[in-house]
Amino acid sequence: MEELYDLFPLEQADVTENGIMFHGIIYSCSIAIREQWYLRTAGTLRKIPIFVDRYDSDYILVLLRDGGLTIAYKINENTMMYEQSIKSYQETIRSLKQQLKTRKKRRK
Repeated sequence: MEELYDLFPLEQADVTENGIMFHGIIYSCSIAIREQWYLRTAGTLRKIPIFVDRYDSDYILVLLRDGGLTIAYKINENTMMYEQSIKSYQETIRSLKQQLKTRKKRRK
């Protein structure tokens, strides 16, 4: 029986503030977004292990710290947001979270 390593070679990708970069292509996954990988890497370089499909660059498999895998999908260049838009979006999310916390405190 073939092993995962035989089907998908193990490589290293860079986590940047724009996404998971591998061979000039940017990928993203829900776990990276939820855990805010991209915010925590501002100004630093972080490498993560990934498995690559040699025949399809539309996705990569990200090896998580707990040994699990998640799929990260390619982000099309024409759908990428400008840096200012990303910062504005993140500020809006932070503001909404703060408003929710404030409302919960008032209800108590």
